[in-house]
Amino acid sequence: MKKALLFLSVMLSFFTLAQGTRIMYEYKFVPNLEKKDSMDTELMYLDIRKDGSKFYSRQKFVNDSVRDAFIQKQVQLGATNFNFNENNPSKVPYTVVKKYPDYKINLITSLGQNRFDVSDTKKMDWRILPEKKMIDKFEVQKATLEYGGRSWTAWFSQDFPFQDGPYKFHGLPGLILEMEDATGTHQFRFAGSKKFDEVEKIEKDNEISSGGRTIKIGMLGSGKPLEVTEEQFSKQWKEYKNDPVKDMRQQLSRPGIKMRVNINGKEMTDPAEMLRNMEKFQKDQIKQDNNKIEPALYP
Repeated sequence: MKKALLFLSVMLSFFTLAQGTRIMYEYKFVPNLEKKDSMDTELMYLDIRKDGSKFYSRQKFVNDSVRDAFIQKQVQLGATNFNFNENNPSKVPYTVVKKYPDYKINLITSLGQNRFDVSDTKKMDWRILPEKKMIDKFEVQKATLEYGGRSWTAWFSQDFPFQDGPYKFHGLPGLILEMEDATGTHQFRFAGSKKFDEVEKIEKDNEISSGGRTIKIGMLGSGKPLEVTEEQFSKQWKEYKNDPVKDMRQQLSRPGIKMRVNINGKEMTDPAEMLRNMEKFQKDQIKQDNNKIEPALYP
């Protein structure tokens, strides 16, 4: 009987360790400062495990899952066309990964066709204030922070055994349930929490195999990102902002390369027309996306 109880205890302990905690946030933000009355909303996940956390968009997770299923089916059918179009693209394409216990932070994001893994070593100097209130059923306390070119106000709860929060934010003696910048154009609101099974798909270079064929999804634009510092990324951003079709121009200049793109419903095959329209489209996008959550990273 004692052995059975011991076995049960060990199994329960293992099950508990295999569980992660998912914190959900409603993220409201203004992409374009010229349209302050128009806010976008995205449901964000903060998946917390014993060795770290991952902050990402639920919609991006859904889109990636649908894409992988599409490619898997194409591989099984023996197809060579892996063109996948997202019907409902995520408004928040980046991911933030934190590693415990030293809280090493990495931002995974893209500029055009290139993906970057941006390391962040900046310290968060919080100022904890005595003011308290209730969020849902949790008592929270106020704290302020200057970070990334913004002034932030946070409300954290010690009812959760985590010193974490949305985006890169961490370091308070509890979990951040609310976060808002001084302009009111970036807001995170606690939307619930739940346990989830920590066992998940291992990407293994994003490979999909079927019938003796192996396809690397990385070949389709989701490969391993380039590891850079914040300074290096900011330099890349300036270059991209000035010439957003530089990489595409280089690809089209290669011998024998033929492409077909659809921009705003218009299909194009002529390289010059393609580049001209893509450059206009990308620069318009950059102009409208002028309120980044961390403006110091995008000078």
